[in-house]
Amino acid sequence: MASSVSPATTGASVPAPVATLLTGLLAGLLTGLVAGCGSPGIEAAAAPAGCPLTPQALGEATSLRWDLDRRDDHPLETMESIKATVCLYTAADAPQQGSDPLTMRLDLVEGADAATVRKGFTDTCTENGGTVRDTSGAQVCDRDGSVGEGLTGGGDRAIIAYWVNADTSTATEFTPAFGRILAAVAD
Repeated sequence: MASSVSPATTGASVPAPVATLLTGLLAGLLTGLVAGCGSPGIEAAAAPAGCPLTPQALGEATSLRWDLDRRDDHPLETMESIKATVCLYTAADAPQQGSDPLTMRLDLVEGADAATVRKGFTDTCTENGGTVRDTSGAQVCDRDGSVGEGLTGGGDRAIIAYWVNADTSTATEFTPAFGRILAAVAD
C-alpha cells in the first residue's frame, strides 16, 4: 500500500506522490507571487511595453502605491490628430475630489509629432500663466510655485507627464517630487 500524508486540520489522507506534487506547485506559485510583488531583494516587474515609467519608480518618487493601465493610439485631448501611448497611473490611497484616486498620466509621442507636442507643452503652459523651467534634464510648468506637468524626451520622442485630477494641495505637495518623477522616466 502507498504511503500517505494526513493533514492535521482535516484528517483527510492524500497519497505521498500527490502531496509532493502539490507542495512543489504551491512553492512555485508562491515564489512567482512574491517576485511579482516587488519584494525587497527581488527585482520588480517592468512596466508594460511602451510605458516609460514603472509604477515602482513612481512609488519611490511619491511614497504612494500605483496601479498602471496603458492605452495605445489614444488621441491627445489638445491635439486630437496626434496619437499617443497613454499610461495612466492611479493611487487609491491618495483620493482627490469625489473620492477618485489620484491619477498621473504620461503621454508618449514618437516620430514627427514629438516636436509639435513639445511646442504645445510650452505654449499651453505660458498661455495659462505658467513658466517653463528646466529640472533634472527635463522641463516643468510652474504655476505660482506648484508644478502639475512636465516634459521629457529628446529627438523624435516626447513624453508629457501630468496630474489628471490633483487638487491644489496635492499638486503643491508633490511639486518637489516632480523632478524626480521626470528623472525616473526612461526616455
